[in-house]
Amino acid sequence: MTTEERKQKILQEIQKNEFPNVAFLYEKESLALFEEILKELLIKEKEKFQKIISTPKEEIKFSDFQDFDWLRYLFMLLNHIDMVDKSDLTQKIIEDFEPLYTDFSNETTFSLPYYERILTVLANEKLDNEQKRILELEKKSFELNGINLEKNIQEEIKKINLELSKLSLDFQNNIIASKNKFLYHISSIDAIKELPESTLENTRKRAEKEQKTWYLFDADPTAFWDIMEYCQDENIRKDFSEARNCFATENENDNTKVVLQILKLKEKKAKLMGYQNYCEVSLATKMAKDPKVVFELLEWITRKAKQKAQIEIEELKNHFGLSKLQSWDSAYYSRKLKQEKYWLDEKELKKYFEYENVKNYLFDFISTFYGIEMKQIQTQTYHPDALLFEVYKDGKLISYYLLDPFYRSTKRPWAWADNPRGRFGEKVPFIVNVCNFQKQDSNTLLTMRDVETLFHEFGHALHEMLSESQYSDLSGFNVEWDFVELPSQLHENWVSTRESLEKLGKHFETGEKIPKEMLDTLDTLKTYMSWLFTLRQNEFALLDMKLYSEKAPETVEELDEKALKIANEISLFTRDENYKMYASFWHIFGGWYAAWYYSYMWAELLEADVFERIYELWMFDRNVGEKFISTILGQWTRKEAGELFRDFMGRELSSVAFMKRKWFM
Repeated sequence: MTTEERKQKILQEIQKNEFPNVAFLYEKESLALFEEILKELLIKEKEKFQKIISTPKEEIKFSDFQDFDWLRYLFMLLNHIDMVDKSDLTQKIIEDFEPLYTDFSNETTFSLPYYERILTVLANEKLDNEQKRILELEKKSFELNGINLEKNIQEEIKKINLELSKLSLDFQNNIIASKNKFLYHISSIDAIKELPESTLENTRKRAEKEQKTWYLFDADPTAFWDIMEYCQDENIRKDFSEARNCFATENENDNTKVVLQILKLKEKKAKLMGYQNYCEVSLATKMAKDPKVVFELLEWITRKAKQKAQIEIEELKNHFGLSKLQSWDSAYYSRKLKQEKYWLDEKELKKYFEYENVKNYLFDFISTFYGIEMKQIQTQTYHPDALLFEVYKDGKLISYYLLDPFYRSTKRPWAWADNPRGRFGEKVPFIVNVCNFQKQDSNTLLTMRDVETLFHEFGHALHEMLSESQYSDLSGFNVEWDFVELPSQLHENWVSTRESLEKLGKHFETGEKIPKEMLDTLDTLKTYMSWLFTLRQNEFALLDMKLYSEKAPETVEELDEKALKIANEISLFTRDENYKMYASFWHIFGGWYAAWYYSYMWAELLEADVFERIYELWMFDRNVGEKFISTILGQWTRKEAGELFRDFMGRELSSVAFMKRKWFM
């Protein structure tokens, strides 16, 4: 195949209404052409933009603004493979093209002619509710981004946007590079003999590749948690904990300077836009609106959780005769107490969560509750583990779904959902879920935390799949961001409730259901050590809010001191000067959550209230699922989030369900 033939085939693939041949698109020879094609598509997007702003105002129509964004689609495809299989090639293409893309975004963001044509269509054309909503949201976006600012200020903001785009990429790349350098050799089985056999086997195999008889650990998140829960050697647990809190803080992958620059630039941008700080910029488009409201919520929860968490820490210390409990000890002794006092062995519990069975349960649940059918497509993707499905609702194809579940060292950490291609005409969405579960040679067993992660990310996927709108501009990911986690966190309940576990849990060897005694224990442990987790989440959220609401530090040393002070004010564990987790805080410096990490806690308030209603009506009733679709999941951003909530609940938010869940009452 010649270069020109390959280029034309790439264009044909992305223009398909069907799912593209990603195996072909992600071949090295194809990826090598992406930058050239992206630049050509950028030229075409600029031509479309110029056509709109040169159309006389009296002739402009809503349809003139509606066209499939081929540039965004191909760039999203590129970003996806970079996140799941990072290479020097993909990284270089993104780094080279991102500034050009950001320049064009700046041009459109501050285009007064474009903004004026939106106003003209809003004022003069007869629009349906969805069309009006789309243009009103776009109008608001222009105004919040500074369309009415003086030209010299707009030019400064454009430069800042360009710098921030590069810094965000640097931040992400530094984390992955730093984690890929992490290797930890353990030469004796004695300290780690209680670890799950699957982790021991994987680490043995990694060591064998280096012709060693050791156990070789990398940044695999499952192996990390196994060390923290099962390793008997406190020093090894401490090493892993400190390494995790110091990723991307050294040499060429040092993110501390990157974070300092990001904070200073976002502060400067906020002031140029007429805000006191970047928190105010962020919250202008959220349900919370006011930073004061967020601080009050987080500080209230922190006070409550601290009281409860202190009781749990004292129980651990008393039970094991400890004079002091360190942060790297809590998971280990918590697990031991579960086993000794409550007779819950988490390695035994994992045997009821075999991956294929969990996936089948998930698909059975959405079939029962939502009337959704998943059909696997037997086709090659970019990796044997990445599976492709067609998604049907009432016999109609509504989406493609790509599931990439297992850990690879070239993957971005964490788990996520994405929507590379939105709904447009005959094109249905193409939704992605990526996780980092530890794959085993046979019978991959998941922790309960893993199962909740899968359901969480699939909740995001459902939010994108189930739209009743024809416009991707109203996508679920465009709803207010402190509402966007509601569907994801809500779906974790179909793992954690007793009724769900009775359906889900099945022994991977015998097929037997989870024993009643184990279910009783899980009920007893509903909030076991959950307050320490809540404190940890609030630590992250308050760090985020304070860094973006207070004056930016002048130096890295001042930043280190500030981040450490915030952590020690909230946590019950005292951290030292080596604690620099902010340098790998992907969500707020490399992702979308800057000054809105609090949204997880905010959404849990909403979700607890919603799920209590669903549970009352019955959590496996198709009619309840259809109501949830018609009021929230299927509505996307047709209405404001508060209105969507009221449509389902028939009232305003109550915190009672959240307080009962947390045992705050």
